[in-house]
Amino acid sequence: MKKALLGLFGALGLVSVLAASGCGSSSNSGGGSGAALASCNAYCDAYIAKACASPIYASAAECKTNECVDTSAASSGCNGSIKTYYDCRATQADLCADDGCNTQAAAILTACQ
Repeated sequence: MKKALLGLFGALGLVSVLAASGCGSSSNSGGGSGAALASCNAYCDAYIAKACASPIYASAAECKTNECVDTSAASSGCNGSIKTYYDCRATQADLCADDGCNTQAAAILTACQ
């Protein structure tokens, strides 16, 4: 679980930099940023509702603050990858283990360069 989180925070750090600087692919339309954010928010709500024995976040608000970033300056491909990632995380068989979406996390790094 810790290893997956390190990858996530690295990916989100990259996305944050892209969003803040306006860098990324040449098609920075921001398309899908609302869907990506909604998917992240849904993951946080599902995670908190699961009431894990050793939670990463104590509240949905804390999760959303740490996980869900504004990606409106990122490309639509980047936003699509972020949405896919959080859709995966929200529907994992074991949401508390949070270790089933490594492929989707790697796709963020590729799509958001």
